[in-house]
Amino acid sequence: MQWLRPTRESLRLNLKYLLTELVSTYTPSGEEWRAAKFFERFSATAGLPLRVTKTNSYILGEGRVLLASHIDTIPGQLPTKTEEEWIEGRGAVDAKGPLVSMMAAAAMAWAEGKKVAVAALSDEENKSAGAKELIELGGSYSHIIVGEPTNTNGVAIEYRGLLHIDINCAAPAEHASSATFNLIAKTCERILKVYSFPRSFEGPVITPTIIRGGEYMNVSPTRVLVHFDVRFSKEVSQEKVMSILGETFEDCEVKVVESVPPVAVSPNSEAVKTVMRGLLTQGIRPKLIKKAGTSDMNLLVQLTKSIATYGPGDPHMEHSGLERVNLEELYIATNTYKYAVDNLCRE
Repeated sequence: MQWLRPTRESLRLNLKYLLTELVSTYTPSGEEWRAAKFFERFSATAGLPLRVTKTNSYILGEGRVLLASHIDTIPGQLPTKTEEEWIEGRGAVDAKGPLVSMMAAAAMAWAEGKKVAVAALSDEENKSAGAKELIELGGSYSHIIVGEPTNTNGVAIEYRGLLHIDINCAAPAEHASSATFNLIAKTCERILKVYSFPRSFEGPVITPTIIRGGEYMNVSPTRVLVHFDVRFSKEVSQEKVMSILGETFEDCEVKVVESVPPVAVSPNSEAVKTVMRGLLTQGIRPKLIKKAGTSDMNLLVQLTKSIATYGPGDPHMEHSGLERVNLEELYIATNTYKYAVDNLCRE
């Protein structure tokens, strides 16, 4: 592959080849090791030094400008399909499309003598072990761009925080035919009371994702577990969310399994402004956006306040049964990342 000032057609072909190969490699959280050969080959052809970490994250290159995406996907393999302008399969949108565009941009910048690092982080779809490890390693980065789908023209400056909460409830056993209380029915009543449908970005979204209960077919349940996935903006405190759940499930054990704070950065940060300029130079009008979920940006902001999220792909396809990305989106994103690297390396 030719990375020193490739032609438009050559770059598009390289992007299609790389993403097709990477999407064909199934890497759900915990199985990121499956991509090792892919990164070894890319490292050799692009001349970017490769480091594999303990969590099976892949770090290419080096420098104070970091392009960071994730290599893992949600579980559930999808067929890999390619058409003339489209690549389809698990991770094509979230987030192997952004990752491949970052790798291509870094390879072009590296060929021109610029110092840049690319991190294909592990475990983002689980508990972000890769991002946490990167922070613990104490790397020094002046600017970070996180690769996630933003419709190719969006620049994300805010993400909600995350709470994973287990609630365990208990009750005495009774014969099902004459029981005076049913723990499953009571728990469902409580779930409906706290369930919060996403109505606005600012308000909390409290969603039950797992419920388990009951031991025998003819005995009223003595134990019920409910797991809640909670997303909350900087306008809502974690304490407020815990108060809502604690009051409703007052006689149950409420346990926080994972907590990630919300993140919001200034639209005037260098990373944000540079990505936006990169789009403007291609005749694309950028827009600042807030993303409803949570990403590694929530954690990586600890390393620098000059951070932004940007990438190709439709966010509505994340975690869905159809992930597909257009080749032109990948090309635009690659040029945007390359522009950002060129200019941030001058800082």
